[in-house]
Amino acid sequence: MFRLLVVLSFLVVVPLVKADPVTFDFGSVVALQNGGNSSVNLNTPNLLLAPTSIDPSGVRSLNLSFDLVVDSGQTWTGVVRYDWVLNGITSTTFNTNCALGCTSQFIHGAGSFLDYTTPFFVPTPASVTISVINSQNVVLGSQSFSFSIAEPVPEPTTLLLFGNGVGLLVFFRSAIASRRRE
Repeated sequence: MFRLLVVLSFLVVVPLVKADPVTFDFGSVVALQNGGNSSVNLNTPNLLLAPTSIDPSGVRSLNLSFDLVVDSGQTWTGVVRYDWVLNGITSTTFNTNCALGCTSQFIHGAGSFLDYTTPFFVPTPASVTISVINSQNVVLGSQSFSFSIAEPVPEPTTLLLFGNGVGLLVFFRSAIASRRRE
């Protein structure tokens, strides 16, 4: 009799528990590179990243891309949390694109970015933990990624070539200016 009650209660309770109607794949998280023109999967071992962009004031941004797919005909409400660590300094960002609800009509971008101002010319350790959290503050999934960040530094040959080009421009400009004075 007791077993029958347990089985019956299980059959009644289980249908009331509803899974979140969202799908995500931590294997497809990418870092945008070259101004956002290319991407690198964060699951790559020994990954060295450059900032995605550097604005005129010197703020560097590292952008990540991550997609959420909501089940057909459903709506999902939640956020994606990014816990960053760069050179021992922690910060947290949130993607709130689905905070008011996302429907199944689109793949929802849930990426984020890390802004920092110090240029790193040697590989500097960094990490990010991505957590998908529903509207009841339940973590549906979490994944950590480790990588290094460094600025792209021009090779000496590139600087020599650039310096020669500038020198030639100055030479020709002064030659043209001296001919006009004659």
